[in-house]
Amino acid sequence: MSIDPTEFDEILRELSRQPLQENKYRTVAGSGRSQAFGIVGRRSLKPDYSRQCWFRPKLFYHLIEFAKKHVTIPWTSITVNQNYKSLPHKDKNNRGSSYIIGFGSYTGGNLKIHEGSLEGSHSIRYTPIIHDFSKVIHSTEDWEGDRYSLVFYDYYTPRLEALPPASVKYEENTYIFYRGDERITKKNGLPHPLRNRKKI
Repeated sequence: MSIDPTEFDEILRELSRQPLQENKYRTVAGSGRSQAFGIVGRRSLKPDYSRQCWFRPKLFYHLIEFAKKHVTIPWTSITVNQNYKSLPHKDKNNRGSSYIIGFGSYTGGNLKIHEGSLEGSHSIRYTPIIHDFSKVIHSTEDWEGDRYSLVFYDYYTPRLEALPPASVKYEENTYIFYRGDERITKKNGLPHPLRNRKKI
Protein backbone atom coordinates (compact mmCIF):
# COMPACT_ATOMS: atom_id res chain seq x y z
CA MET A 1 0.00 0.00 0.00
CA SER A 2 1.46 3.34 -1.07
CA ILE A 3 2.08 6.16 1.40
CA ASP A 4 1.24 9.76 0.61
CA PRO A 5 4.46 11.64 -0.33
CA THR A 6 3.54 14.45 2.07
CA GLU A 7 4.16 12.04 4.97
CA PHE A 8 7.88 12.44 4.23
CA ASP A 9 7.91 16.25 4.10
CA GLU A 10 9.42 16.85 7.55
CA ILE A 11 12.05 14.13 7.11
CA LEU A 12 12.96 15.41 3.66
CA ARG A 13 13.13 18.98 4.91
CA GLU A 14 15.67 17.97 7.56
CA LEU A 15 17.73 15.92 5.11
CA SER A 16 17.74 18.82 2.64
CA ARG A 17 18.71 21.32 5.34
CA GLN A 18 21.55 19.13 6.56
CA PRO A 19 22.51 16.20 4.31
CA LEU A 20 23.69 13.01 5.96
CA GLN A 21 27.38 12.36 6.39
CA GLU A 22 28.96 9.45 4.58
CA ASN A 23 29.34 6.46 6.89
CA LYS A 24 32.96 5.38 6.59
CA TYR A 25 32.15 2.15 8.44
CA ARG A 26 29.50 1.10 5.92
CA THR A 27 31.59 0.67 2.80
CA VAL A 28 31.34 -3.11 2.34
CA ALA A 29 27.60 -3.00 1.61
CA GLY A 30 27.79 -0.01 -0.75
CA SER A 31 28.63 3.67 -1.07
CA GLY A 32 26.90 6.99 -0.44
CA ARG A 33 25.40 8.85 2.51
CA SER A 34 23.99 6.56 5.19
CA GLN A 35 23.50 6.83 8.96
CA ALA A 36 21.83 4.71 11.62
CA PHE A 37 19.51 5.90 14.39
CA GLY A 38 18.35 3.89 17.38
CA ILE A 39 20.38 0.93 18.66
CA VAL A 40 23.64 0.15 16.88
CA GLY A 41 26.78 -1.90 17.39
CA ARG A 42 29.72 0.18 18.65
CA ARG A 43 32.88 -1.79 17.93
CA SER A 44 34.73 -2.35 21.25
CA LEU A 45 31.80 -1.12 23.35
CA LYS A 46 28.46 -2.80 23.98
CA PRO A 47 25.60 -1.86 21.62
CA ASP A 48 23.79 1.31 22.56
CA TYR A 49 22.02 4.22 20.93
CA SER A 50 23.66 5.80 17.92
CA ARG A 51 25.19 9.23 18.41
CA GLN A 52 22.99 10.36 15.52
CA CYS A 53 20.10 10.24 18.02
CA TRP A 54 21.49 13.22 19.93
CA PHE A 55 23.44 14.82 17.08
CA ARG A 56 20.22 15.08 15.05
CA PRO A 57 17.30 14.76 17.50
CA LYS A 58 14.86 16.66 15.28
CA LEU A 59 15.37 14.19 12.45
CA PHE A 60 15.11 11.27 14.88
CA TYR A 61 11.86 12.74 16.23
CA HIS A 62 10.30 12.80 12.76
CA LEU A 63 11.52 9.26 12.05
CA ILE A 64 9.83 8.05 15.23
CA GLU A 65 6.62 9.89 14.34
CA PHE A 66 6.64 8.32 10.86
CA ALA A 67 7.10 4.87 12.42
CA LYS A 68 4.18 5.38 14.79
CA LYS A 69 1.89 5.95 11.81
CA HIS A 70 3.21 3.50 9.24
CA VAL A 71 5.68 0.87 10.48
CA THR A 72 3.94 -2.35 11.46
CA ILE A 73 6.91 -4.44 12.63
CA PRO A 74 8.87 -4.35 15.91
CA TRP A 75 11.98 -2.22 15.47
CA THR A 76 14.91 -0.89 17.47
CA SER A 77 16.90 0.81 14.74
CA ILE A 78 16.56 2.89 11.58
CA THR A 79 18.99 3.25 8.71
CA VAL A 80 18.52 6.43 6.68
CA ASN A 81 20.03 6.38 3.20
CA GLN A 82 20.64 9.38 0.97
CA ASN A 83 21.78 8.47 -2.55
CA TYR A 84 23.29 5.29 -1.13
CA LYS A 85 24.00 2.57 -3.69
CA SER A 86 23.92 -0.77 -1.92
CA LEU A 87 25.85 -3.69 -3.36
CA PRO A 88 24.54 -7.27 -3.12
CA HIS A 89 24.56 -8.16 0.58
CA LYS A 90 22.60 -9.59 3.52
CA ASP A 91 21.74 -7.63 6.67
CA LYS A 92 23.54 -9.96 9.05
CA ASN A 93 22.69 -8.20 12.33
CA ASN A 94 19.00 -7.72 11.62
CA ARG A 95 16.55 -10.05 13.34
CA GLY A 96 13.30 -10.93 11.60
CA SER A 97 11.53 -8.72 9.10
CA SER A 98 12.65 -5.24 8.08
CA TYR A 99 10.51 -2.43 6.70
CA ILE A 100 12.04 -0.51 3.77
CA ILE A 101 10.59 2.41 1.83
CA GLY A 102 12.02 4.90 -0.68
CA PHE A 103 11.13 8.54 -1.27
CA GLY A 104 12.39 11.57 -3.15
CA SER A 105 12.52 12.83 -6.72
CA TYR A 106 14.15 9.91 -8.48
CA THR A 107 13.47 7.39 -11.21
CA GLY A 108 14.76 3.83 -11.25
CA GLY A 109 16.51 2.76 -8.06
CA ASN A 110 14.45 -0.37 -7.53
CA LEU A 111 15.24 -2.78 -4.73
CA LYS A 112 16.61 -5.96 -6.30
CA ILE A 113 16.12 -9.16 -4.33
CA HIS A 114 18.43 -11.83 -5.70
CA GLU A 115 16.82 -14.95 -4.24
CA GLY A 116 13.85 -16.36 -2.39
CA SER A 117 10.10 -15.84 -2.65
CA LEU A 118 10.39 -12.14 -3.58
CA GLU A 119 13.20 -12.55 -6.10
CA GLY A 120 13.11 -9.76 -8.66
CA SER A 121 13.03 -5.98 -9.03
CA HIS A 122 10.71 -3.98 -6.74
CA SER A 123 9.83 -0.31 -6.72
CA ILE A 124 9.88 0.93 -3.12
CA ARG A 125 9.20 4.59 -3.95
CA TYR A 126 6.47 5.47 -1.44
CA THR A 127 5.59 1.76 -1.30
CA PRO A 128 7.09 -0.27 1.56
CA ILE A 129 8.32 -3.83 1.43
CA ILE A 130 8.51 -5.97 4.56
CA HIS A 131 10.86 -8.92 4.34
CA ASP A 132 13.64 -10.72 6.23
CA PHE A 133 16.69 -9.21 4.55
CA SER A 134 19.07 -11.08 6.83
CA LYS A 135 18.31 -14.19 4.80
CA VAL A 136 18.31 -12.93 1.21
CA ILE A 137 20.87 -11.11 -0.90
CA HIS A 138 19.60 -7.72 -2.07
CA SER A 139 20.94 -4.56 -3.70
CA THR A 140 19.93 -1.24 -5.25
CA GLU A 141 19.53 -0.75 -8.98
CA ASP A 142 20.80 2.40 -10.71
CA TRP A 143 18.68 5.56 -10.52
CA GLU A 144 18.57 9.19 -11.56
CA GLY A 145 17.71 12.05 -9.18
CA ASP A 146 17.81 12.18 -5.39
CA ARG A 147 16.91 8.85 -3.81
CA TYR A 148 16.25 8.47 -0.09
CA SER A 149 15.22 5.37 1.80
CA LEU A 150 14.34 4.35 5.35
CA VAL A 151 14.94 0.89 6.78
CA PHE A 152 13.33 0.02 10.13
CA TYR A 153 14.62 -3.19 11.72
CA ASP A 154 15.30 -5.08 14.93
CA TYR A 155 19.03 -4.97 15.63
CA TYR A 156 20.46 -8.06 17.29
CA THR A 157 23.80 -9.27 18.55
CA PRO A 158 24.61 -11.60 21.48
CA ARG A 159 26.22 -8.59 23.22
CA LEU A 160 22.98 -6.62 23.22
CA GLU A 161 21.57 -5.93 26.68
CA ALA A 162 18.28 -4.34 27.69
CA LEU A 163 18.41 -0.58 27.18
CA PRO A 164 16.18 2.22 28.48
CA PRO A 165 13.59 3.33 25.91
CA ALA A 166 14.52 6.11 23.51
CA SER A 167 12.45 9.24 23.03
CA VAL A 168 12.77 12.79 21.73
CA LYS A 169 11.10 15.72 23.50
CA TYR A 170 10.62 19.29 22.38
CA GLU A 171 11.88 21.53 25.17
CA GLU A 172 12.81 25.21 25.23
CA ASN A 173 12.46 25.57 21.46
CA THR A 174 14.69 22.61 20.67
CA TYR A 175 14.56 18.82 20.36
CA ILE A 176 16.28 16.74 23.05
CA PHE A 177 17.07 13.03 22.96
CA TYR A 178 16.31 10.96 26.06
CA ARG A 179 17.74 7.56 26.91
CA GLY A 180 15.15 6.56 29.46
CA ASP A 181 15.18 9.49 31.92
CA GLU A 182 18.70 10.52 30.91
CA ARG A 183 18.86 13.73 28.88
CA ILE A 184 21.58 13.35 26.24
CA THR A 185 22.95 16.14 24.05
CA LYS A 186 26.10 16.76 22.03
CA LYS A 187 27.77 18.05 25.20
CA ASN A 188 27.25 14.90 27.27
CA GLY A 189 26.78 12.23 24.57
CA LEU A 190 27.63 8.60 25.19
CA PRO A 191 31.32 7.74 24.64
CA HIS A 192 32.39 6.99 21.09
CA PRO A 193 34.35 3.71 20.76
CA LEU A 194 37.24 5.42 18.93
CA ARG A 195 37.48 8.53 21.13
CA ASN A 196 41.01 9.16 22.47
CA ARG A 197 42.40 6.17 20.60
CA LYS A 198 45.83 6.71 19.11
CA LYS A 199 46.56 5.48 15.60
CA ILE A 200 49.26 2.83 15.46
